[in-house]
Amino acid sequence: MAAEENECSSLLLSKQSSDPVRSWELESFLASRTLSFVSRLDERYKCPACGGAILNPHQTGCGHIFCGKCIRMFIESSDTSKCPLDGILIKPEEVFKDNCCKRELLNLEVYCSNTPDCTQKMLLCDLQKHLKLCQYETLQCSNPGCTDILLRKNLPDHQRSLCPFRTEFCRYCTKPYPITQLLDHEKMSCPEAEVQCPNNCSQMVKRHKLKGHVDECPEVETDCIYKQYGCTVRDKRSKVKVHEYTEFSHHVLLVLESNSKLAKQVDQLQQDLALQERELKERNLLVANLNREVTKCDNTFSAIQRTVVEQGECVSSVKQELQELRSVLDAELAKEELNALRVSLNSLRQQVAMTQSLRDHLGALGQTCQRHTRLLDIHVEQLQCNEQRFRQLESTSYDGKLIWKVHDYQRRKDAGAPLTSPPFYTGRSGYKLSVRVYPDGEGSARGTHLSLYVMVMRGDFDSLLPWPFRQSITLTVLDQSGSRNHISCSFNPDTNKESFRRPTADSNAALGFSRFISHTDLEGPRNAVYVRDDTLFIKVKVDTTGLEDF
Repeated sequence: MAAEENECSSLLLSKQSSDPVRSWELESFLASRTLSFVSRLDERYKCPACGGAILNPHQTGCGHIFCGKCIRMFIESSDTSKCPLDGILIKPEEVFKDNCCKRELLNLEVYCSNTPDCTQKMLLCDLQKHLKLCQYETLQCSNPGCTDILLRKNLPDHQRSLCPFRTEFCRYCTKPYPITQLLDHEKMSCPEAEVQCPNNCSQMVKRHKLKGHVDECPEVETDCIYKQYGCTVRDKRSKVKVHEYTEFSHHVLLVLESNSKLAKQVDQLQQDLALQERELKERNLLVANLNREVTKCDNTFSAIQRTVVEQGECVSSVKQELQELRSVLDAELAKEELNALRVSLNSLRQQVAMTQSLRDHLGALGQTCQRHTRLLDIHVEQLQCNEQRFRQLESTSYDGKLIWKVHDYQRRKDAGAPLTSPPFYTGRSGYKLSVRVYPDGEGSARGTHLSLYVMVMRGDFDSLLPWPFRQSITLTVLDQSGSRNHISCSFNPDTNKESFRRPTADSNAALGFSRFISHTDLEGPRNAVYVRDDTLFIKVKVDTTGLEDF
């Protein structure tokens, strides 16, 4: 019976303690706090067992009130729990929460548990709410890894400025990093941080642009651009640029010498080509003769085959006759006829072998002819590349002017494709430009006007030139009648557009006039001739005033 009551008491207290509606939520919070009441605490609010304020008050069947912690200890300590005041047995089923006592206790006025630092007074039921805002409450820093305990009023300053585990933003890439890692990040790995060029060129470069900076760094060793023509100078890029400018005449001699060698090679190739063409013609004649001979041999072979068939038939007939005459003719006469037949067959076999030999020889000649044809194609392709390079070198201008001769005007207009001129320069070490023309127009001007544009191209001396490009440009379609009624349009570059900034690709976007001249004015003018012999002349002039040629 006692065991059953003890089990029942344990279940009852467990149920009361776990029920969120029945349990007093302040018990666990206030148990770790020292309560200081403003007025002296009445004895009826003190637990008779522990002497402290009655937290979570429970009343026994004998009418005495204890805190929830003490009444639980009484019931769980022994099978026969008795009230310490009157010795009456405490029955778990008679224990209940005293809400009246709880309300009276919660309405008592207390000092903040952080007294004397905090001097505020409040009702006991408001203490927990006050401590969530009390500036003298001790809290642990919330930064990961930090174990410091501080007053709430000091915590923001600690987290913001003093905590060694706080997070701050990188001043370069603006990404957050722990303060312990921020310095190493900025010094060692931040891609946006500016660092000294490893080649000591005195420039500060963003870390992620170092690889691209090497292509422009004046302290990096590089070869002279005329290396392919025989110049052996290799030095820092800045010195090589000076060398390329100061030794221009020497480089021109190297280019001329290289061109002379190329011309000699072209002459030799032309001679070799002519010789091979003669050899090819001779071999073609030989092949034609051989083909005729093979044709004859085929005819002969066919005749021989027919003869062999006929002779085979004759042999069969002779064998039959021999069999019939064997008994009649002497053996010696039969042997002589057989020998004659053998000689005839051997002659036929020799003719067949000769025909097969002629076929093999013809196949070998055909392979040799194919090999020489491939060599001839290679020489012709190399000759065309050399001629194209010579034409480009001859047409290059270095004074900011270009006169461009456009052939086959009508055919190119019908094709509708754009044409690009050879490049020209504003100086030996100046800007590199080219012209683009749409004979049939471009965009909204297609089919009605000729469109004319200029492109700034990537040159060898761009790193020495001022950017953006600011020189005025004049585009002209020349009059071929001699009256000099040229059609011209000029413009000054818009420095805010990417087309006149330093090129990062082979060329910038083309800018100019989509409606430069109508097809009517271009092809049928009154006092001028712009298209003659299906040819058009376009002139470009760049104002080189103020440009310094290095």
